[in-house]
Amino acid sequence: MVITVQCNTRHWSVLDPRAGEASSYARGADAFDAAAALALEHHRRTGQHSTVRVEALGSSVDALHVGS
Repeated sequence: MVITVQCNTRHWSVLDPRAGEASSYARGADAFDAAAALALEHHRRTGQHSTVRVEALGSSVDALHVGS
């Protein structure tokens, strides 16, 4: 599962593919921490790997991998 942290004009959001809508955050660090917690919870619950991808300024990077 890939959970995405996006920055759009100083607005941070977390896109969880299991949720119907994005969660909004004022700070990127808060958004990343929330996404990391979701990734860890998904791996703990299912045993499947999770990735946190950060998208900002037209680029993206897979910043965290949980599991194999």
